[in-house]
Amino acid sequence: MSDVVLKPPTTYEKQIEILRSRGLIISDEASALSVLKRVNYYRFTAYALTFKQNDEFFTNTTFERIYRHYEFDSLLRQHLMKVIEYVEISFRTHISYTIAHNYGPDGYEDETMFNNNTWCKDFNEELCRNIAKSKDPFVIHHISKYSGKFPVWVAVEVLTFSWLSKLFKNLKSKDKKEISKHYNLRYEEISNWLHVLTIVRNRCAHYSRLFNQKLPISVKFKRQDKTKDIKENQLYAMIFNLKYLVTDSSTWNTWVIGLESIIEAYNDVDLRLLGFHEEWKLQLKKC
Repeated sequence: MSDVVLKPPTTYEKQIEILRSRGLIISDEASALSVLKRVNYYRFTAYALTFKQNDEFFTNTTFERIYRHYEFDSLLRQHLMKVIEYVEISFRTHISYTIAHNYGPDGYEDETMFNNNTWCKDFNEELCRNIAKSKDPFVIHHISKYSGKFPVWVAVEVLTFSWLSKLFKNLKSKDKKEISKHYNLRYEEISNWLHVLTIVRNRCAHYSRLFNQKLPISVKFKRQDKTKDIKENQLYAMIFNLKYLVTDSSTWNTWVIGLESIIEAYNDVDLRLLGFHEEWKLQLKKC
């Protein structure tokens, strides 16, 4: 039995008192209470870390300012999911197309398709688990009509983005090169970016904080971009490289305009804490 004693729970009113005792300015208590009744105190105070030291808030820090950072983060997550969806669907298409035409509709069942033969078993076991728990009509259809046989272009649709990333990584080099040609990229870059994107996507999907939160792995850059002074472990590094994965210029530029709108509406947010370069608008523009 653990001897660790957890903190006792606090009321919403007590949470207000704690924040005030640490120097946070709360001018509209009713509004602050409304926020804390909807947004977990622990989640809210994660955004306060930027504005305090040793549990004391910096002078003139307001509850409203911290909440604006929370709102900004929420909108950024939603906006990122739009472009990640584009990339994810694109890779499901290109990966399944390449496997189907090079190895046949059920080529993923053959260990010789993979760079690491032993990974074939892990992949197919994961695929079976996802099929077994899926209630999607297309899965039920293939189970009943094709005795549970799934062509690769159907199979990839039940994979998580994380496993799609792993699938790409474990393909033979010639197949990764074939897929990479669609993006005019090296497969080493794509493999790294897909891995990073699975992390960003999971943070977005689970409403985790993006603001002032470093990435657990470093983002790789194209050779010509390594001199741009972009921090490799912050969110902007991945946003910058997303422009190479979104091959349609119109789609990308429309997404960037949406990003600009969010940033302009929350111009008190310090973008440097997300790794944004001072020339980010110019850097993200796609001709």
